[in-house]
Amino acid sequence: MSKFALGIELDGDGAHPAAWRHANHPPTELLTPQRIAAVASKTEAAGFTFATFREGTLHGSPNVTGRLDTTGVAAFAAAATDRLGLVPAINTIHAEPFHLANQLASLDWAARGRSGWLAEALESPAIAAGYGSEPVHDRNAVQREAAEVVAAARRLWDTWEDGVFIADTANNRFLDLDKFHYADFAGEFFSIKGPSITPRPPQGRPVVFGRPGQLAAELPDVVVVSAATVAGVATAAADQRRRGVLRVVADLEIVLDAGTFLADERLRALDAASPWPAAPDVLRFVGDAGGLRVLLTELSGVVDGVRLLPGVLDIELEVLAAEVVPGLISNGVFVPPAAGSTLRESLSLPEAVNSFATSKEPA
Repeated sequence: MSKFALGIELDGDGAHPAAWRHANHPPTELLTPQRIAAVASKTEAAGFTFATFREGTLHGSPNVTGRLDTTGVAAFAAAATDRLGLVPAINTIHAEPFHLANQLASLDWAARGRSGWLAEALESPAIAAGYGSEPVHDRNAVQREAAEVVAAARRLWDTWEDGVFIADTANNRFLDLDKFHYADFAGEFFSIKGPSITPRPPQGRPVVFGRPGQLAAELPDVVVVSAATVAGVATAAADQRRRGVLRVVADLEIVLDAGTFLADERLRALDAASPWPAAPDVLRFVGDAGGLRVLLTELSGVVDGVRLLPGVLDIELEVLAAEVVPGLISNGVFVPPAAGSTLRESLSLPEAVNSFATSKEPA
């Protein structure tokens, strides 16, 4: 079993549709640089391994409809952190793989090797219209395109080998062209000549996260599973490991006791404004910090990490930082990432080997 990882979703004001009503800031401050930096800093100070940034429509009231580009938010948060993994969710369908790969490589440089990518395979008429494309109605085709985009991005990241830069000023040579490659990717949906316009990311390849069934042919580094019970999570994790997945993370929705307000009272107040139906396939915890520590300790025996989906980010994050994470650390369940670690190292993932380097014939 690898080190247990703690992740958290930093989208909007929280997972509950009425979260914005209980946030510790006016709605006008939700998308400001100051808030992005402050939330990222608090999350890192609490000790979390990684944070994700959700793409698509914001959780919350129809009155809160603003959205910033997830890669841009993660890149901005990189400047305010030095240990926290930064994982934007980016849809693969209709995306331009060349630009996407370069954006993620640039993020990894900005984060000094702490970036990831939650590669989603989402399709709808609205998504297609945003790209000026026709929607893809065949689910198998959606999965194949998603796998192809991930494979192309990895190929592009490898086009610059380690050691490609040289300083042969006498001969005016600054690149070792034997370590500089064209992607030459040809797939069902697109082809890319390459090479990437961004040098290989510091961790070789940003960590690819995915969900079961969305990346049909290309396994991600980390799979995010969900189930309504711990037993269901354990079954889903075991299934993914049989398929060869390296790391499995489970989603967990949380509403916690905060001060004199009990968690169930808080949830009722939130639901009175905008109901948050319990999903049949997502684990939810409503209770005190001690109970959450017990649940996370139990989950640490069946998955490699948990991604927390806080009901109200401002409130839940304070309780997590003060009462939950310190207890997990003292009990030896969780170890925060060390300064200077890449996200791959924090998740105990193997080094990303360059496909061009390994395909060379020995001298």
